[in-house]
Amino acid sequence: MAEDLASTDRPLATKRALIWDIPTRLFHWLLVGAILGAYLTDQFGGIDRTWHMRFGYAVLGLVLFRIVWGLVGSQPSRFASFIPGPRRLLDYLSHIGERQARPTATHNPMGALSVLALLAVVLFQAVTGLFVDDAILTQGPLASLVPGWVTSLATNIHAWNFNVLVALIVLHLAAIAFYHLYKRENLLGPMITGWKTLPASLATQKPASLWLAGLVILLAAGLVYGIVTQVPVWLR
Repeated sequence: MAEDLASTDRPLATKRALIWDIPTRLFHWLLVGAILGAYLTDQFGGIDRTWHMRFGYAVLGLVLFRIVWGLVGSQPSRFASFIPGPRRLLDYLSHIGERQARPTATHNPMGALSVLALLAVVLFQAVTGLFVDDAILTQGPLASLVPGWVTSLATNIHAWNFNVLVALIVLHLAAIAFYHLYKRENLLGPMITGWKTLPASLATQKPASLWLAGLVILLAAGLVYGIVTQVPVWLR
């Protein structure tokens, strides 16, 4: 479990460390692109929903990858490294007003909750999209397998949940701005470069296994492919 270091009067020895591995950074930015693509093709794609659905499948595959990578990936990317317990969360919140951010080798406790909330809402959005049927333009690949009331519910939830997703994204961006402007911590830079200056005691992470990341990507992509193309055939 990552530790927060309280600010002290004595300067700490620091070291530049690679905290966000390449798979985690690629996931982050590909997910941003896939969500943006899904939104744009929904709003401006006309009656052809093909690309909107493709972006949705990409979102689903990416989230499935991140869930597995959160179990087997590099230490900072694992859920066990950043999900805070109640005591750690309360301690962090009690110092949230400090101008100097407490260094962490992964997500801080508030960032961890943000990540979990975003993953949950995005996954929910992608899964409900599989069952959508608006009887006009769009039918999800699994819509024909469930009763009409399920597709109607999924369609309504898919539309409503998007508003929740937008709200979480706005909060996420606001938090990044708050940490940059008020707490003087650049959260965006490390998610681009992977590198962050940390106290030497925290800068001990090992690089990620790229072959393992590739295996997880293939697993996630294969699972989405099977859901979209094979499950409807098997259950029809």
